[in-house]
Amino acid sequence: MAASTKQRHPAALAYASAMLQVGTAQGEASAYGDQLNAVAHAISDDAQLRVFIESPKISRENKKAALQAALAGKVAEPVLNLLKLLIDRGRQFLVEDIADTYGELEDVAAGRVKATITSATEIPAEQRDALVASIKSKTGREVVATEVVDAGLLAGLTIQVGDLVVDGSLRSHLQRVRQEVLQTRFGKDLIDEN
Repeated sequence: MAASTKQRHPAALAYASAMLQVGTAQGEASAYGDQLNAVAHAISDDAQLRVFIESPKISRENKKAALQAALAGKVAEPVLNLLKLLIDRGRQFLVEDIADTYGELEDVAAGRVKATITSATEIPAEQRDALVASIKSKTGREVVATEVVDAGLLAGLTIQVGDLVVDGSLRSHLQRVRQEVLQTRFGKDLIDEN
């Protein structure tokens, strides 16, 4: 089963790549990524801030002045300059996409892959380690695993690595059985009518 991922704006890649080049050259790639994420989360979590940043009724100069006052000394100058550039170009809505893309590019550069392991109950450490080792052997990259417990799966687990999802949950098996029963019943009804 494929994962449904949010479609990102194509320009996010260009901005994220440029920011990563600057961060790497200055030896601050990880810090810049953390700062971009913090700003993106602040904007997405605070409705008033999001309206302020995205509103066409507020001048670009006022937005940049507010960012300068709020973030000077708290984020690196290149990160602040990127935010101001986005405002100048009317692309401040891209902050979250840029932060997400930056993180992905940083992981690729470092040879890492993120995996989310979702299970109905907590996984024993040895089983988790075996799953991580299997993902590492299949991807050839270091694995940064996040574990999530979701009782709604009933039993089993799902593993998401990038856009790939392996769904071995009881819930999905029951859904497939239900679909097969419905298809079989529907087909039988058609035959009986003739």
